[in-house]
Amino acid sequence: MLLFRDESLIDALVRRHLLPLDAVRSPRRERFAETLLCWPRCGHNASEVANRLAVHPQTVRYRLRQLDEVFGDQLHDPVAQFEMQLALHAVSLRPAAD
Repeated sequence: MLLFRDESLIDALVRRHLLPLDAVRSPRRERFAETLLCWPRCGHNASEVANRLAVHPQTVRYRLRQLDEVFGDQLHDPVAQFEMQLALHAVSLRPAAD
């Protein structure tokens, strides 16, 4: 309910924390988003992320290096990570646009 209480608030959260992903082309953007969602859930463990995403751990590490270039310090800030998680969850739960 929190994620859909105020659409404009969610839009602002997405713009604030996921804007750097706009510079990444699809389908890479989607792979980055799924990695960002999984990374904190797995305790920042690349091997666990790899198991959940069915990719090689080195693939996860490579994505994380790329994400570090895209997001910079924001990727290492716990508050920003939490807000990114909220934004990513909101985007993933929204109905597909027609």
